Amino acid sequence: SSGINAEYGEKSNDLEERIENLNNHFTYSIYRNVCRSLFEKDKLLFSLLLCVGILKGRGKIDDGEWRFLLTGGVALDNPITNPAEWLPDKSWGEIVRTADIGALADFYTHVTEHPDSW
Repeated sequence: SSGINAEYGEKSNDLEERIENLNNHFTYSIYRNVCRSLFEKDKLLFSLLLCVGILKGRGKIDDGEWRFLLTGGVALDNPITNPAEWLPDKSWGEIVRTADIGALADFYTHVTEHPDSW
């Protein structure tokens, strides 16, 4: 029979579903207990890091994309001319570095071809 047990999460006769229910229960329990000791301003950051950790564990976040989000990539000399006067060179360099990121590979080309659209 199915039911909710506050101590162990939602029950299920299906093993995979039961494991997922237990993971959800303990993840939420950890979240609640950690958030008790955090300042309100830090809870959102903790939530982000917890979610990213879960998604990385499931293979749904690319490590290269995550590192780029955190660092902006490694700054090297940029041989590609900045197409827009309004765009700082530092920002243009970061846009060019997105060419190495799968999901953003065409971004810098689009900015180069349509700078006024941005």
